[in-house]
Amino acid sequence: MKSICIGIAAAVLLTAAPALAQQVTLGKRGGTVFVWKDGDAMSEGMNLIQAGVHKSNPMMVMRLISCMVEPGTKAIISDAGFATHTILVIDGEFSGCRGDVVMEDVAW
Repeated sequence: MKSICIGIAAAVLLTAAPALAQQVTLGKRGGTVFVWKDGDAMSEGMNLIQAGVHKSNPMMVMRLISCMVEPGTKAIISDAGFATHTILVIDGEFSGCRGDVVMEDVAW
């Protein structure tokens, strides 16, 4: 019985692993993609942008961003969410950059 449970657990882990790190292309909407440091930074940054703070003091928003990448940049999704995804950039100048992007910026 124990070996059956171990076999089932191994099968589940092996089949679920690819879904945890799916390669995608960023920039589905076109234009520069902001990779925010985390979900809280994204929320704060969006609030600042909506308030127009980025026009008078862009550094308040820039400090919340991990990197900005061009459309077509490849990334791996490490945590897929409902409205945002946590990603790791895997090519280009900012390879290794990690953070959150809005779902609309991800092309599957």
